[in-house]
Amino acid sequence: MDQKIIDQVMRRMEAQARSAPPKGITPVRAEVRAGQRCIGCKGLLPPPHIPGIRYCTLCQPGARRHTVYVSFARCQHGWQCKFLEWNLITPAGKTVTFQDEKLLLKMAQCGGGVPYAHSLPRIAAGIKAGRGTFYLRLTDAQRTKLQSTLQDAGSTTSLG
Repeated sequence: MDQKIIDQVMRRMEAQARSAPPKGITPVRAEVRAGQRCIGCKGLLPPPHIPGIRYCTLCQPGARRHTVYVSFARCQHGWQCKFLEWNLITPAGKTVTFQDEKLLLKMAQCGGGVPYAHSLPRIAAGIKAGRGTFYLRLTDAQRTKLQSTLQDAGSTTSLG
């Protein structure tokens, strides 16, 4: 009888071992080790992809980042973008109007607004819907340049 119980336990253990997920590293962790993703934010890194752990320009140790909220909406002249500080109350820059959505996507990519694989499709869905939001992660120099637009005369700038 003891052998019968032992056989049942062994069969259960074998069945559990077969149904358990394989041990190993996740695909994202593999991409980090291959030098394709940033270790800090897990965002995609530009080529060349040198194997090893790397940081993006915004996550490098010692690099300060400033979070800026961007809301955009389609208007008569293109895409109107409003910039707010992290508290979503204080303006971070004056309202800007882009004539082409490609410039909007480029701003998101250059400002660290596309750190994850799902970020770009969400911004694209916002463009298709006519309004949307995303966060920028700006360096000190980028934030200073954005804040200097508040000092300029006028309230709206048209770019494109």
